[in-house]
Amino acid sequence: MGGTRILQEATVEAAFTNQIGDLEFPASIATADPASSADFHAGRGEKWGYGLLLNPTDVPGRRKAGSGTWAGLLNTHFWIDRTTGITGAIYTQSLPFVAPDVYQVYTDFETALYAAL
Repeated sequence: MGGTRILQEATVEAAFTNQIGDLEFPASIATADPASSADFHAGRGEKWGYGLLLNPTDVPGRRKAGSGTWAGLLNTHFWIDRTTGITGAIYTQSLPFVAPDVYQVYTDFETALYAAL
C-alpha cells in the first residue's frame, strides 16, 4: 500500500536462500494416507528457504533457478520467480493433495504462462 514496507529486504533474501545446507530434500515422498495425499515427486536437488521450496536450476519452459514455491493441503500452490518477475497461484481446494491430475493443472498453468511471455 503506497510503498509501505512489510518485510525487510534481508528477510526476503533469506526466504530465497538455501537454509538446509548440504541436506537433500527427497526427490519423492510416498504417501502414508492415499485418501488425503498422493505421492509427491519434487525431483532432485531442491532446497528449503524459510517457507519456500527452492528450485536450484531452471525448469525448462517454466520457472527459473532461484524460484520459490509452496504447496498446502487441498492443493493450494504458488510460486515466485524473481528472475522473470512472475508469481502464479492455483487454489483448487481438493483432495488428495498433489494428486497427479490436479498437479498437472498446476504444471499446465505454469507452462502456458511462461509460453505467453
